[in-house]
Amino acid sequence: KTQQLQPKMASTAHKTDYEKEELFDSPEELDKKIEYLAKLVKNSKHMIAFTGAGLSTSAGVPDYRSGTNTVLPTGPGGWERQAQKDYSKPKLRVDTLNAIPTKSHMALVKLAEEGILKFLISQNTDGLHKRSGFPSHKIAELHGNSNLEKCWNQKCKREFFRDFHTCEGFFKDHHTSRKCESCGDVLHDSIINFGENLPQKELNDGFNNGKKADLVLCLGSSLKVTPAAQMPLEAVKNGGKMVIVNLQRTPLDEKGLRINALIDDVMVKLMEKLKMEIPRFSLRKRLTITKQKEEKKGEGEKVEVRGVDDEGRPFTLFREVTLEFLESGEKYS
Repeated sequence: KTQQLQPKMASTAHKTDYEKEELFDSPEELDKKIEYLAKLVKNSKHMIAFTGAGLSTSAGVPDYRSGTNTVLPTGPGGWERQAQKDYSKPKLRVDTLNAIPTKSHMALVKLAEEGILKFLISQNTDGLHKRSGFPSHKIAELHGNSNLEKCWNQKCKREFFRDFHTCEGFFKDHHTSRKCESCGDVLHDSIINFGENLPQKELNDGFNNGKKADLVLCLGSSLKVTPAAQMPLEAVKNGGKMVIVNLQRTPLDEKGLRINALIDDVMVKLMEKLKMEIPRFSLRKRLTITKQKEEKKGEGEKVEVRGVDDEGRPFTLFREVTLEFLESGEKYS
């Protein structure tokens, strides 16, 4: 099934040198553009961000459409490699499970914490936005999350975050080898493959926030994949401003301001102009400890320890928990 998908993915790679060309503003031009962006951010009432694979390349996660001669250390994009049959080893490549959120990821977290960035729409499946600490209720991951699996039972709909990739290669049915701990139904990965519909809630949240936005900051997206790419346009239709940070040209360049530079360079300078410090990434895990009496008499109390995300959804954190009573030395696992 993987081999069947590859030709279709490779066919979406850029075809011409013009499409693959990477553009860079002069230092003077770049500073003027970022100064203007800073003013837009300060004056915005409903700023949103729209992120693509280019955001994570500095974390070592390759994108899809960068050309053979890209300046990025992750090398040619995945689909470019398939189209060119390029099997060389890139200078930098990190599995998404080991990737660390970039300065740009953390800058977005800070902007959200300050109440400036109202919502984030992401096409990425690498899980770095959630790992960075970005609020779950302020993000729409349009194409899923490689660490998230869901229960499709309409009466249940529980979600589970894992510290491993949930997709097991069953591209058509999305089944995983695990079952929902609430209803017992088979769990499914959350990745959206080619030809599949976007999840309805994320779709609605994306378009609704696009319509509300007076500023949309597009970071590292080719802005070619629809319907996702239509969401930033909603802001423009309603009089909002669009700023695109990307090395390659996009179909929406004429709709807003283009900044031709590496994303981290732009976001670091933007935060400096906003006089905001980019927080350092630290991996934070939450856990809950609950105690309840067992229904049957004489069976004592039940203690449950589990990892959860910021909205209380189960998060794989412990392989085993041992409870030890200090007075008696008894242990229970």
